[in-house]
Amino acid sequence: MARAPGPDEARSLVESRLHAGEELLWVGRSDPARVFVDADRWLIPLSVLFSAGLAVADVSVYRSGAHPVTIVVLAALSVAAAHVLVGRFLVKRHRKRTDVYAVTDHRVLVVNEGRVRETSASRTDWYVDRSARHITVEWDDSRHLDTLFRGGSEAVRQYANTGLDLTPERGNFALYDVADGDALLAALRRTSRQ
Repeated sequence: MARAPGPDEARSLVESRLHAGEELLWVGRSDPARVFVDADRWLIPLSVLFSAGLAVADVSVYRSGAHPVTIVVLAALSVAAAHVLVGRFLVKRHRKRTDVYAVTDHRVLVVNEGRVRETSASRTDWYVDRSARHITVEWDDSRHLDTLFRGGSEAVRQYANTGLDLTPERGNFALYDVADGDALLAALRRTSRQ
């Protein structure tokens, strides 16, 4: 598993991606201590029930000597259930350890060793979700997103920051669970004039 960069390494990681003359206003990251989100209130119980049902089905199928295709389908569903129950938290933990957030005078960035996601710092379509100790800032990128699911972008957004959003690029651009929220908001207000 990738080691989380320290504050100086995080700053260096972002500075290496800056354009000429770009001013770095804020650098931070998602708080790794914040594990659960609102969606977990229903995701966890449903994934436990689904996994338990699959475990019963797996045992009965193996004992009955079912057709190999049935065994393969149940095995694939069991892997998916294990990801929803446990694996997604590993994905989320990895992102929280490796993603660095930054605000410059021109861009808002999510940087890690492998990729850079960015949006314009002058955008004003961002909104804040506050909890007792954390702030999440999201930009409305998926309002008109067409999906296979009823509800369009809302169906995609409900999985944001759960570890089930396997392609974060499909959802809104966001900085999740930031403990240093006041400094982040000050930098965003400076660039977007909000």
